[in-house]
Amino acid sequence: MLSGISKLDLKRINRMQVLRTVWEAGPISRVDLAQKLQITRASITQITNAMIAEGLLTEIGEAPYQNTQQDRLPKGRRKILLDINANYKFVLGAVISEHEITVGLCTMHMDILDKASMPCDDHTSRKEILQFIISSSERMMSNSCLKCENVLGLGVGVMPIMIGRMRVFYKDGTLDFTELKKGLSVSQMPPVFCGNAVWLLSLANADLQRNGAQNQNQVYLHLGNHINISILRPEKFENDYLTYSYLTERCIVRPGGRQQDGYPAGSVRAQLSVQAMQARIAQVYSKERTPFLYSATDGYIERVTLEQMYQAVSAGDKRCEEVVQEIMQDWSVLLHNLVCSFQAQQVVLHHFDLTERGFSHFKRYIKEFAGDDIAERIVLSSVSEKTDFLAGCSLVLLKNFYLTGGSERSARSAQKEDF
Repeated sequence: MLSGISKLDLKRINRMQVLRTVWEAGPISRVDLAQKLQITRASITQITNAMIAEGLLTEIGEAPYQNTQQDRLPKGRRKILLDINANYKFVLGAVISEHEITVGLCTMHMDILDKASMPCDDHTSRKEILQFIISSSERMMSNSCLKCENVLGLGVGVMPIMIGRMRVFYKDGTLDFTELKKGLSVSQMPPVFCGNAVWLLSLANADLQRNGAQNQNQVYLHLGNHINISILRPEKFENDYLTYSYLTERCIVRPGGRQQDGYPAGSVRAQLSVQAMQARIAQVYSKERTPFLYSATDGYIERVTLEQMYQAVSAGDKRCEEVVQEIMQDWSVLLHNLVCSFQAQQVVLHHFDLTERGFSHFKRYIKEFAGDDIAERIVLSSVSEKTDFLAGCSLVLLKNFYLTGGSERSARSAQKEDF
């Protein structure tokens, strides 16, 4: 016999919708919140007052008055804005990548309170990585006088290339983070949540933007020795980023182009990974032929970045110009295909290490080769390399706050699932 939804579940769903709407819309009044959720004002008042009493929400003052029908309240009354209480709890996050481990502590608004990083290479052991995350987290909690119950959790994002080293395995078609959780679950530490860092970085970027960013189709593109992408859509949570990354890297952007073992000639991986772009510029790289670029990188080709390539072209390294033109033609093909394939309103670039000037050069090339429409959709990620740990913070906030409606009872079961 089928049964209806329980009062407890209905309460959790209502609270979940309120929390997520307040976060995505920014500070919002009860009147506007009721309209967005199609819930009566009386019900919204009852729900939000209870959440204010629990410390989940806070009133931050009156809304600016606008003489519209929607803003006309009974005489003498003004709209009071609600927001997430930034200091309700605190959040720890970490990201494990092939070059660096980042750990940080932030508020519910993702304002950074503390951070630490450790270089990582092929010789860095799993034990060293786990110990750094644990010791950094304990130090940050101690420095901020926080106990375990003051912290919502520790969220850990793992880049795909590090999944094997961290003993993350596939089970029934999904990633199983059980061993990683065990390694991080020590006494006096908050609950641990784990997920794929590429997907979590896209969530963190949307969370940092607030005000409607979550209502757009986005492609989040992470540049490294591999090119990983995740898709962020407003109607559902997508987490099949591994499939998309694998297919994307095999797409051909230059027929008959460079060779890469296991990939088609001229594929994205063979043409546009960091190592591939450095190998392409190495064909002309020397003290005599590219004096500016050679001096800027002290003669080390592995230090060459897109930013420095643009600088070299501007400085008159003529031999660089043709190579950079070809590289940007390939980027234009990839970005055009991603926009068309996923109906992306934005393509977010992460780990490209571009300054504002370098990004303007990047967009100028895309505009030339792919057109204005594609170039206007490209933005830089709000998450920098040194703040990658915010990806882990976003996971904790999603699973242990928004999806539970802020309920401590629901939070206990949230740790069982991973992205």
